[in-house]
Amino acid sequence: MKNFHIRSKIVSGVAVLYLKGHLDAHQVARFEKELIRLIKENNFNILINGQDLNYITSAGMGIVMGYIDEVREKGGDIKLCSLSERVYETFDLVGFTEIYDFIQNEQVAIEKFSNISPKA
Repeated sequence: MKNFHIRSKIVSGVAVLYLKGHLDAHQVARFEKELIRLIKENNFNILINGQDLNYITSAGMGIVMGYIDEVREKGGDIKLCSLSERVYETFDLVGFTEIYDFIQNEQVAIEKFSNISPKA
């Protein structure tokens, strides 16, 4: 089994999830649990930083897709940044690049959230 690590922190009012390693079907529950925790704590501006993410399965992408409507209904958004070309191409292949913002680096991504005012 490949290693997967997840951590989160709040940066300028944005909940940033840092994913590292292989996000496969065996690890997807950990990812979903952390995403749910952030949403329950009223963090509706969520940035997924995939700088150290080597691989993601459709199950992992499904988690991202599963919460976008809820977050957007609350006035927030989910954005992704710093993805490797391989991981980006996986998202692009299934059409996620039409639904989500993919930004080159974390700082620019956080600045893009400044135009979003979540509903409490």
